[in-house]
Amino acid sequence: MIDIAMLSCNRKRITELCIREIKTRTTTPHRLIVMDNGSIDGTAEMLLGLYMHGLIEKLALLKENTGVHFGFNQLLQVVGSTPYYICTDADLIPCSPINGIDWLARLTELADKYHDFGAIACRPHCFIGGIPNWNESHEVIEVPWAGAALRLMRTEVVRQVGGWQNVKRPSRNSEERWISDRLHEAGYKVGYSRDIRCLHEFGDESLGEDPWGYPIEMKPQDHGHREIWPPVSNFAWDKLGIDWQSCKRET
Repeated sequence: MIDIAMLSCNRKRITELCIREIKTRTTTPHRLIVMDNGSIDGTAEMLLGLYMHGLIEKLALLKENTGVHFGFNQLLQVVGSTPYYICTDADLIPCSPINGIDWLARLTELADKYHDFGAIACRPHCFIGGIPNWNESHEVIEVPWAGAALRLMRTEVVRQVGGWQNVKRPSRNSEERWISDRLHEAGYKVGYSRDIRCLHEFGDESLGEDPWGYPIEMKPQDHGHREIWPPVSNFAWDKLGIDWQSCKRET
């Protein structure tokens, strides 16, 4: 049993889509743990409904936005004692199983094989920051820092390095770099799987969302995303090898 620990905040539609798709596309035994970071757009109520219907095994609703560092640290305290757990943002969808093996089983296989990696994330179709060299022959591509793209982490190692920064701020604060640096200091590498893919969801302007998926009237300081990215329709899914039609929202 592997815990999937998700931190959510103010992206109701995208969060629900990701949860439903994760539950549909994950056959490996798992437990979905969701912590909402003080949403004010109805996300908390939506999550409570999913919990009542059994799509979420454990749910925590924070009264205020405490920031990503504090949220991930809180999630770390409630994950089980399994060797690995998944630490993820609420905007990632795993792609369909390959040859009957789902993404979680494949990530676990990589972690079992490459003991020198403290964290291995899925390969999203769009990156925030530098793009790894996917032409490398190695099946795990080492990078300076790995984002929370359905990222598998060694549970006890993350605990040993102290997790994330001990701060409460309603913003991003380069949390990927923080935890990657701590893992590097402990002698571990971090990276992305070359072949296990996922979709990084973005907002739909026609539904009143900004490019990140937050309500368009919400100010950047309320969610921490300040960069502007194009909507998902701008990406050439076929060229990226992504089966987007099987993931996109039904209309």
